[in-house]
Amino acid sequence: MAQTTGYDFSKLPAALMQVFDGKKEIITDVLVDGEAKIRELYQLLVTDNKSPLINLQIMDILRAASDDFTPSAGALQFGARIPTFEDVDIDLQFTTGEIQTLYRSYLQYVKGLSSEKAVLENPFEVFFLEQILRTARANLVERASWKAVKNAASTGSAYAITGLLAKTTIGRAAGGDIPASNVLAAATVIDDSNSYEQALELCKVVEAANQAMLEIPLQFRCSPGMVRSINRRRQAKFPATVRPGETMATLDGYENITLVADVGLSGKSTTVITPASNMNFVCNEDVAAYTLTVVKDVKATKINIRMSVGFDYGFGKFTFLNDKV
Repeated sequence: MAQTTGYDFSKLPAALMQVFDGKKEIITDVLVDGEAKIRELYQLLVTDNKSPLINLQIMDILRAASDDFTPSAGALQFGARIPTFEDVDIDLQFTTGEIQTLYRSYLQYVKGLSSEKAVLENPFEVFFLEQILRTARANLVERASWKAVKNAASTGSAYAITGLLAKTTIGRAAGGDIPASNVLAAATVIDDSNSYEQALELCKVVEAANQAMLEIPLQFRCSPGMVRSINRRRQAKFPATVRPGETMATLDGYENITLVADVGLSGKSTTVITPASNMNFVCNEDVAAYTLTVVKDVKATKINIRMSVGFDYGFGKFTFLNDKV
């Protein structure tokens, strides 16, 4: 169910409020549920900055019945980390001239706009506020989920928050929560000559460090370009058995490890193996962290949307990766 109490709508002018009257989900569905790509690649959590990201994995321990009681070591594996949030802003200003130009375009027919006066009083539908918010979420996934480094002096998703590469780099450093045995020393260059082999090498790291993990569903995450490279190398390596254009869904020899193209890793040689539940997109549940402010100025409508968001991994022991950043 969509959250409908986590946003401050009190600052909306009366003329604009009619858009949201009785249907606040226009905003809340988009901000909390977000772009479909987020739900596809990340576990979405609405939480606070004091509640841990919990990951519990139950391993396959069934065995033939006997009179001996021999409990399996590592049957339950549990870990938790405290998530980090960062506040991000969307500042928009629509001038009267811009609103008039859009009204006089094809939008008046597509959107069924009644009159120029009505649009000037209530420009939300003209500017597709829902699409603006969805685009903001999509940009977070594509440009910020892994590669971002927060920089308040610059504009854009890549500067708004700190991404997963920075967090996993800290996690695998001395004193971090990602064990050194979980990290593969990758080849200097990963390309069509070795990408398939490098993928299997990381699978072997999982097998050596925590073989029980291979009994549960895992994701092998890499850039879409790396996925294509792995498949090209596989075709070249096994031309007699791999058909042209055939793609690999799970890693050869590791039926529980699914190959996943993560658009956030585009342009990177980083590869990661982890359970899907270990990768999180977090939203702060603090009501004050979600605000929508609209101010009608003399010749413009100004909008500010503020949200607290972040990408984080749940438990370092379940995170296996190469050393590329």
